[in-house]
Amino acid sequence: MLFDARVGVGPMSKNTIDACIGLANGGKSCMVIASRRQVDSKETGGGYVESWTTQEFARYVRARVSADRLALCRDHGGPWQHPAERDFSPDEAMASCLRSFRDDILCGFDLLHIDTSAEGKGLADEAIAIDRLVELYRQCHTIAQSQERTVEFEIGFEAQGIDTDHPRKFAEKLEVVLERLSRLGLPRPLFVVAQTGTKVEETQNVGAIMFASVAVQCANEGMSAVCREKGVGLKAHNADYLPADRIRHLQRSGIAALNVAPEFGVVETRTICNVLRDFGLHRELIEFKSLSISSGLWVKWMREDTKATDDDRAEIAGHYTFGTEPFRRIRDKLRALCTAKSFDLDAHIQGMISRHITRYFDNFA
Repeated sequence: MLFDARVGVGPMSKNTIDACIGLANGGKSCMVIASRRQVDSKETGGGYVESWTTQEFARYVRARVSADRLALCRDHGGPWQHPAERDFSPDEAMASCLRSFRDDILCGFDLLHIDTSAEGKGLADEAIAIDRLVELYRQCHTIAQSQERTVEFEIGFEAQGIDTDHPRKFAEKLEVVLERLSRLGLPRPLFVVAQTGTKVEETQNVGAIMFASVAVQCANEGMSAVCREKGVGLKAHNADYLPADRIRHLQRSGIAALNVAPEFGVVETRTICNVLRDFGLHRELIEFKSLSISSGLWVKWMREDTKATDDDRAEIAGHYTFGTEPFRRIRDKLRALCTAKSFDLDAHIQGMISRHITRYFDNFA
């Protein structure tokens, strides 16, 4: 199992996955962190990435790269983390996410992020979130043992915000969770997610690290020290769009690992739009943008005071449409034209994505 990897990459598309595989086979180890919306069990309905089930996703990756080079990870596993669970009762949502975790374990996932921050369409009470986290952790560990597998864990029980956690309050919460896990004879998690001053809105990082980096570094150093004392690693989510000096801020603060995801979907969407334009497929470009906007999946990324244009919304939501038939028709037409001109579309896209991923390797190593 591979956990010298420090950069988690969201599999926004098959091209993002292929870019990760290429980097891993070239010596840059990483974690591919699939959310339940991206890839999930067949019973739940799969995810938006290629409509893949967990088994199909794991089979695709493992046929191309070994586990010692690339770690398969579940990101934001937990109740109400898949759209199909939106109207589920607590018992139904817990049972559904446990089935998802079971598939992850059976399919060879290396790390499970248990995120119990959600409650229906809102946020869970902290005490309830911790109860659910401990119960899911216990059951997942039991399933892994029954399969004679060692699975690492990442824990989190609150939604990401703009600011940081207070180190003392963070330490108190972490102590409660670790003590409960210890009483049940469960291993410590590999990573703990905290508020690290990183937050994505639209195509920017609007977290406090962007305007109060000294205060954020002090808080992150304090939380990192708490984690080291407890034998766990502090992980930052929402590290997208950070400039190099802010990525290095996270590294110097003692943060053990970071996750980046929507940035790579935007990179691919922008690249496709540019190639459509360059090859004169203007009608298809308009169709792609319209498809992206009509999905409505840009809404959750908007700032309250947004000045985003239609083009901005299309760039944000484009990757959600890659698995749809209307987009496949656009892509197939573009790919045929590219092939006729000896231009490898997928290699070009993967190259653009790889450059963005490599920026995080270079500044967080």
